[in-house]
Amino acid sequence: MSFKRLIQTTTRTASAINWKPVLIADIEAEIGPKIDSHTLYPSEINYENKDLQDWANYCGLKIIPRNDDSKKTSIKALCGALFALEANKIAAYSGLVFDAYFADLKDIANNDILTEIATNLELDLKGFQSAIDSTQSVEQLKKNATELVERGGFGSPTMFVGDDMYFGNDRMPLVEFSIGRATGKILVLPGQHGT
Repeated sequence: MSFKRLIQTTTRTASAINWKPVLIADIEAEIGPKIDSHTLYPSEINYENKDLQDWANYCGLKIIPRNDDSKKTSIKALCGALFALEANKIAAYSGLVFDAYFADLKDIANNDILTEIATNLELDLKGFQSAIDSTQSVEQLKKNATELVERGGFGSPTMFVGDDMYFGNDRMPLVEFSIGRATGKILVLPGQHGT
């Protein structure tokens, strides 16, 4: 698939390909065997960091690498997302939480940081503060996770168009394509340019 998409990309950008076929086995021999399937080569770690920055630049976002545990999730920020969803401000809330965490390196588990975000969005502060400390909100998060797993999901971001599941930022073109098919809208997408 990358071959086809690369041809389409060079067509759209009027660029050329410097072809260099390789043997995957030779690459693996050069960098050595993996200890296990979860261990990354140093080159993979470097690439993951670069890839994250490339996507941030592409999306017009600022991401500063953090030294803390990136897998640690702020339950309070997620409870706040439920409140923002009810207030019809989920997109703005998500953007501000993202910026606070990745661009400003703030602690999004801190009530003051989250209250500042809620204030900027003119959310009901009393209701918001109650929601971020609510066991009911935590239970809703668990219910949402269970629903995702029952539908075949395994992580975030997972998107559904009808019953079709898509996982990851890089699947957005497929989401867009699926929306076009599901709604009957005619969308011009990569792959539909005659190449």
